[in-house]
Formats: sequence, structure tokens, C-alpha cells
Amino acid sequence: MKIQDSYDSMFGEEERHEPENFMPNIMPLTVNKDLIRSMMEKAKTEKKWVLAFVIGTKPCFYKFYGGIVEAEKAGIPYLIINSNQHYDDLLTTGLDEFNLKKRTAVNLSIRGDLAQKSAELMIKLKWLAGYLKEKWPSVIVVPVVLGDTILTAIVPPAWTFSRNERAIQNEAGLRSMTPVVMEKAGQMDAESFIDQQFNGEWKLLRNEPFPEQWDTFISAAGSEFLFAPTELNRQHLLREGHPEKNIWVTGGVVVDALELKKKQKPQKSIFEIYPQLEQGRWIRMDIHRRGNLTPRRFKAIVGSIKKMVEKGFNINFIEMSATRMALDHYGFRDELKLLAEKNKNFLFTKIWPEYAHVVEFFRSEHCFAALTDSGGVQEEMNLLDKPCLTCRFNTDRPETVNQAKSNILVPPVDADFVLDIVRHVHEDENLQKSMAAAPKLYGKDIGKKFISIISGLIEDGERPFKWAHEALGLWKEDREGLEYL
Repeated sequence: MKIQDSYDSMFGEEERHEPENFMPNIMPLTVNKDLIRSMMEKAKTEKKWVLAFVIGTKPCFYKFYGGIVEAEKAGIPYLIINSNQHYDDLLTTGLDEFNLKKRTAVNLSIRGDLAQKSAELMIKLKWLAGYLKEKWPSVIVVPVVLGDTILTAIVPPAWTFSRNERAIQNEAGLRSMTPVVMEKAGQMDAESFIDQQFNGEWKLLRNEPFPEQWDTFISAAGSEFLFAPTELNRQHLLREGHPEKNIWVTGGVVVDALELKKKQKPQKSIFEIYPQLEQGRWIRMDIHRRGNLTPRRFKAIVGSIKKMVEKGFNINFIEMSATRMALDHYGFRDELKLLAEKNKNFLFTKIWPEYAHVVEFFRSEHCFAALTDSGGVQEEMNLLDKPCLTCRFNTDRPETVNQAKSNILVPPVDADFVLDIVRHVHEDENLQKSMAAAPKLYGKDIGKKFISIISGLIEDGERPFKWAHEALGLWKEDREGLEYL
């Protein structure tokens, strides 16, 4: 196809061609107009905000649970926006497990890699923001994002650019840190390495997890109100220049769902699904962070699995989505299958769909520890009195290591170093007891605290965006005033 434009008029005509597959296929978003109408009309009548809880990944279902339940109790209108970037049954069971399906107003159906997901979010949220503005121009709609998913980063600018309303970031201020001793990883004995993590100097190291550290940092910049899990997170936000009056420490967002699942038994026990887990004490191992899927690190992790199994450790390795691709790419799948066939102390499973099963196992006598690169699991193990071993060079929950001492970093330098640390923890009963008895860091009634603060902001007439003259307290605008642009 020949293209003519102003370039040709300036520099002469030349034949150029459109690249193939330039524009990816984009699925349409779907909306529940009746549900949207009822929430928006309620907000208009009662002069309240509408909270838009934006769900990104599998953990979002249970991390948002407390806030959604308390919003409903408080009579605050809300919408659930599901990105639907994870769309198979293994990753979306939370919709049913936490009774969120019937409350979901928008399904974004985003697909593709990080760049495509980001672009789709911008386009689809622009449409949604405009639709709500056109139908209900006086109603403030505030997106609520949490943690460090790609939605956490992209939703705030998409919404702000479209409506001049900034977001709320829950679980704000997650900034990765590393102990200084990490520079000697693999060069010293396990006991000394652990001691320096617990008692030595730490520093910021925000390279990983990627893109999660980028996501959470960008999200804070695009959000008006910030809710931090701990005082350390608040200090990070203050250092970065966020206004103190817009930051609250409310605790860990996983707490409410965790407490719910401690009281509820799943319909079918995880030990019925995997009877093998009833034999002895197991390490539940899940790896999915991109940094750990790089060649040397992933080879070290898979090698450590083999060595731990050979040494008699009971290992349950969970195949996460990214892990599945890495196993196929590096050709390790058949090795792990063979390891499982030959050894009763190795269980190779898919993702456990229900959060209830994860909690049931972690609480049981058959769980020795978690070996993970997840952020949320580091919090969960602190709350469930079990040792956490974090397979990373840094952590965005450093308080679990240098404050609570319920967590130990296990950097995948090589397979032997991973084995040495795991073996040391396994053999040191006093260390296990102290990790299990660690102080709990993440509070209680998190959703109730969050919604109580939001209710106060609504009652005080606060808005999720301020011009400089408003931030300085000089005067407030009665209306946006820029509709003509």
C-alpha cells in the first residue's frame, strides 16, 4: 500500500509499506450497565464517591476482599473492574470463592505482553471514564488499586488523564531492600549469612521484582491517597515526597481474607486432593518472578530442587504460569516429571485454584516452610507462624526479615547455596521456633480501617485531585472548569 503524506512533500516521494501485524487483536470490554447505573445513581443521590476496585491478578481477589465487604457494610457505592488478564479456571476461582462475580461491573479482557496490556488499559479505561462522565458528570469515581501489578501502575494515569481524578493505592510504599551481606552471597556459611540478614545493615535495591517495583512506584505518583501496610512503607513514601496527610498505615491487605479462611474449611481438603502431603512435613515451593526465570538463576533453582529431594526433603513444587513457560524453554519439565515418578518426597502440581487450600496447608502440621519468591506469601507466613524462605536477592517485605525475623532470603546463586540455607534452617530447631514465634506485623481489621478513612474523606468533601492553589489551601474550585478542553 503506497502512503503519501507531508514527509513526501518535503523530502520527495518514496514508497513505504505498513508493517505486518502492527495492531494486535484487541478483545472488547463488557459492562453490566444495570449494576453501573444502580451504583452511580446511589452515589449521585447520597453525594458519595464510587470506589472502583480494579482486580489484576489472582491474589487481588482475596486482597480486595476486606475492603469490598466493608464498603458494602458502610453503604459506599462501589464497582468491581476485572482486568480478566488471567482467564483460566486456575487463576479466576477467586471470583466465586469470594463471591465477587455477581458484583463485577466491568470486564476489560486485556491480553498480550506487558506493553499490550498497558496500551489496552489506557484505551479501555479512557472509554469507561468517558462513559461514566457523560452519564453522571457530578459523581466522583475513584479507582482503588493495590500492590504492584501492571494495573497498579497504568490505572492511575489512565484515569487521571481521562477524568482529572487520581486513584487510591492500597498496599502502597512497597520498596525492595537488601542486606549488605547479600554482596557475599554464596561466599560464606549459612549461619553467618542468616545472622547478617537479621542483624546487619540494609539498603534500598529496587531493581526487582520487575516490573513490580516499577509498577508500585509509578502508582504512588499517580494516586492521591496512599494506604501503607507498615510504618517502613510510610517512611519510603515520605522520602519520595508524598504529602504526609495523604498517607495512612492500615496494615496488610491479605489479613481479612486470611482470617476468613482460617475459620472456613474448604469443601474438599487439600489433603484429599493430594494425599501425598499427609506424609511428613513439606516445603511448598512456588517460583514465578521474572528475575528468577533468567538462565543461571532458574538453573540453580531447579538444581536445588533435585538436591533437596535427593537429601530427603519433602518438596511440593507449584507450577506457576511463568514457571511453566520457563520449564518448557529450558527443557527442565521432563526432568521434574521423572523426579516425581521416582521419588515419593517430590510432588509436582499445578497452581492450587482456591486460596482456602493454601491457607489450610500452611496452617497444618504438614507444612514445614514456604520457599517462595512471592511478596504476599512472606506476609502470610509471618501471620501463620511458619518459617518463610524467600528465593530472592532482595525483598519488598524487608520488615519480615530484619524486624520480625520470620523470613530468610535464599538467593539462587547456585543449587548448593540454596540447599545449605534450607538444610541449616531444617536442622536448627531453635531457629525454627523463633521464626514461628515472630511478632505479627500486619495488623487486623484492615478493610474496616481503610473504609473508615475513606468515609471520613467523603464526609469532609475531599476530592481525589487538587490543583496547586487548592493544595496550598488558598481556595477550592466549585467545579472542574476545564470541560472546554
